[in-house]
Amino acid sequence: MKLLWKKGVVIACALSVSACASIVGGRYQKVEVETRAANQSVHADCTLSNGESQVRVTTPGTATVHRSSHDLSVSCQKDGKQIAQQSYDSTIRGMVWGNLIFGGLIGIVVDFSDGASHHYPDKLSVPVSSSYASGTVYSNAGIARTGAMTAPAPTLADGLASMDSRVGKTMFNAAQNVAAAHQCNRAIHVVMVDGQRAMFRSQCPASDDVQIECAGDACVAMQPTGLAGS
Repeated sequence: MKLLWKKGVVIACALSVSACASIVGGRYQKVEVETRAANQSVHADCTLSNGESQVRVTTPGTATVHRSSHDLSVSCQKDGKQIAQQSYDSTIRGMVWGNLIFGGLIGIVVDFSDGASHHYPDKLSVPVSSSYASGTVYSNAGIARTGAMTAPAPTLADGLASMDSRVGKTMFNAAQNVAAAHQCNRAIHVVMVDGQRAMFRSQCPASDDVQIECAGDACVAMQPTGLAGS
């Protein structure tokens, strides 16, 4: 039945060339996709789907999607783990209504049937947990390397790390190395501790406090923190 209906539209177009010529073109749309964590761009493998098509893109990158009345779903993975899921509204393009005047009813019917009447945002910024933001990681030996961390569980405190029995010596020394590298106070304070994962902060005389996230003896500085000194 659907095939017969489309054939009918084609025949009607053949009988009304001027109307068909004015039909809004473009069943496909290019969109820019970016995954961001803590105002930083994060590389991820994303899948875009809307019922009409499914395309994959590595962010940041550009993908070509089939226009549709369905919302566009974006699912992103990093290292085989899903890190983001976002949906973007499908809206009707303003020029469609002008096509009703110049292209007539046939133009409107065709536009809506093939998805050309709809539009997605040109730029898709997919939010990702700030724990995936890149930073400079310091080991206990004070050697810098880059990487990302997952968020620790929220066990809260706010005392000196040197006095907290939950904080191991190697983790404490690594966190101090980070504070020293940012010219901040080596008397670091505990924000939260969860086994081998912890978060600290250190006051910095010449800048905002630095927040330090640790996994074992690997610690990374995340700035700005937005935390007030104690």
